[in-house]
Amino acid sequence: MSNANTKKKEDYKTEYKERSEDELLEEEIRNQQTIDIFVESDKNWC
Repeated sequence: MSNANTKKKEDYKTEYKERSEDELLEEEIRNQQTIDIFVESDKNWC
């Protein structure tokens, strides 16, 4: 089981290193926009 977990972690690290700075920044922006949408939605719900 730990072998599978180690393999997944290594795959993730490799994928992360292969991605460009621009791709990571775009993903971070999309994630923040998603969070903002949920926060605003929650404010409107109350």
